[in-house]
Amino acid sequence: MANYEFEHSVEGPAGVAAVWELWSDVSRWTEWDEGLESVTLSGPFAEGSSGTMVVKGQGPIQFTLTSVEDGVGFVDETAVPGALLRFSHRVERLAEGVRVTHSVVIEGPAAQALGPVVTADLPDAVEALVKLAS
Repeated sequence: MANYEFEHSVEGPAGVAAVWELWSDVSRWTEWDEGLESVTLSGPFAEGSSGTMVVKGQGPIQFTLTSVEDGVGFVDETAVPGALLRFSHRVERLAEGVRVTHSVVIEGPAAQALGPVVTADLPDAVEALVKLAS
C-alpha cells in the first residue's frame, strides 16, 4: 500500500491556550485555513465526534476526531475513495511562544496522487494559525 507523509511546523509568539481555542472551535478553522469554506462538528471537540468540512471547489467531506488531548493536540481522519487521510495537530510551549506542527499521513492506492494536492496549502494554514493566535 502506497503511503504519503508530510509535516510542517511554525514557531511564533502565540500561547498554547490561544492555539487550542482556534482548533477546538471548528467553525473558526476557516479563519486560518483559506482552503476551507465551512466546518461543522456534531458533538463536542472530543474523540469520536464527527464533522463535515467543505473545501472550496469541492463537496462536503466527513471527518472524525480520533484522538484529542486538551491543550496538546488532536488527530482527525477522513476516508475518501482510495485513501485514508490522517491529520495530526500538535502545539508545544517554547521559551518564547509555541511550535505548532501539522502532519498528514495518507494511506491507500490514491495516496501519492492526493498527497501533494492535500498538503499544498498546509504551510500557509499553519503560518496563519500561529499568526492569528498571537
